[in-house]
Amino acid sequence: MQAESRYGQFDPGDPDYPDLAKVYDYWQHKLNGRFAPSWVDINLLDLPTKTIPRVCIINVNTKRADFTYRFWGTALTGMHDYDLTGKSVLNLKPAYYARMIYQQYKSVYDAKASFGFLTEIPLESGLLAYYAVVRMPLSSNGQDIDMIMSAEDHGSGREQLRDAFHKVIQNHM
Repeated sequence: MQAESRYGQFDPGDPDYPDLAKVYDYWQHKLNGRFAPSWVDINLLDLPTKTIPRVCIINVNTKRADFTYRFWGTALTGMHDYDLTGKSVLNLKPAYYARMIYQQYKSVYDAKASFGFLTEIPLESGLLAYYAVVRMPLSSNGQDIDMIMSAEDHGSGREQLRDAFHKVIQNHM
C-alpha cells in the first residue's frame, strides 16, 4: 500500500465542482476589498444546505504553529468516523494524511490566498479515495489569517475525482 497521501491544486472557482464554486463565490462576495473576510462576515446558513455538513472551520494558532478545528461538519464525522471539533489537524488519522492536510492549511496561511486541492488517500483496503476541497482564509483584523474555512466535495462517483486528480497531477509535472 502507498504510504503517503498526494494532492494537486485546482482553481477554487472551477465550475467542475459547482458546490465548491458556490462556497468560493460566497467567500469572494464577502471580501469587500480585503484579502479575506472575517469570521463574523460568514453565515454558514447562507451556504447551500447540502454543503454545510461538508464544511469545517479551523482556528490558526500562530504561537504553536497549529490548526485546530472550530467547526467540523457532520458529513466529515461520517467519513472519518470521529469528530475533531476542538482538536488539532494533526489528530487526523493516519499520520501521513494529517501531515498532508496540515501542509494544505499552511499553504493557505503562508500565501494568504484560497486554494482548491484534489486529494488522493490510500485506504487500508488498498483502494484509493479521492476528494476535492476549497480552503479559504479568514481574517478578523484584515491583516492576519486567524481562521480558514474549508468545503469538501466527495464527488458523484469515485472515477470522476480519480480522473480529475490524475489530470491535475499530470498538468503540474
